[in-house]
Amino acid sequence: MERYRKREHTLTRSILITAWLILVLAGCQTAPQPLPMAPPPAADPAVSSRTALGPGDVIDIKFAYASQFNESQTVRPDGKIELHLIGPVTAQGKTPDELREEIEGLYASQLKHPQLAVIVRLFHERRVYVGGEVNKPGLIQMPGTLTALEAIMDAGGFNLERAEIQNVVIVRQKDGRNIGYALNFKDTLGGQDAQSFILEPRDIVYVPRTRIADLDQWMSQYVYKLLPPFSIGIPLYNN
Repeated sequence: MERYRKREHTLTRSILITAWLILVLAGCQTAPQPLPMAPPPAADPAVSSRTALGPGDVIDIKFAYASQFNESQTVRPDGKIELHLIGPVTAQGKTPDELREEIEGLYASQLKHPQLAVIVRLFHERRVYVGGEVNKPGLIQMPGTLTALEAIMDAGGFNLERAEIQNVVIVRQKDGRNIGYALNFKDTLGGQDAQSFILEPRDIVYVPRTRIADLDQWMSQYVYKLLPPFSIGIPLYNN
């Protein structure tokens, strides 16, 4: 039994390190260029409006009554954009509508009519990693909003012979910390709503083989010591 535990601990460490490395290396790659005669499909406005912005996204800011301030911006690696008369503004983590409202408020003291639109021209390539007891572990593309359950299904679904679906863990890097979320998909498959958990780019979805009794301890053992160099926060996602 002790040998089995050690083997499983080693496997878990390997999965998390592999996931982190794949996400880092994927973020360093140059995005593939479209074919010359193949224009990209039009963005779905419903998806664009509810998808949070992130580094590499390209947006157009268009003023209704002050076209001289119209501009195209690429969200910087630090999550900010630079606006005329205003300076740096954080765009990362905000939807286009949320950013529009903030920019209108910032320009209210500068312009008589600050009404504007924030239009997403390009969402930078976004991915999550799904590992553990799924049938096809690996990187999953995020075309828009993606739930944890959808990502698992894209990874071939649960390995139902071994997956502990009551203790699926989401590892997220946010504000300089690794944060763990515990999801109970037994309730989800029974009709409850853990499937509404929305993923963010670079999330790691880990489906364990055995029950995780203490998420705080699991995060400290497998994440804090393995994924550099973040402190730990442990909010639980309750259905």
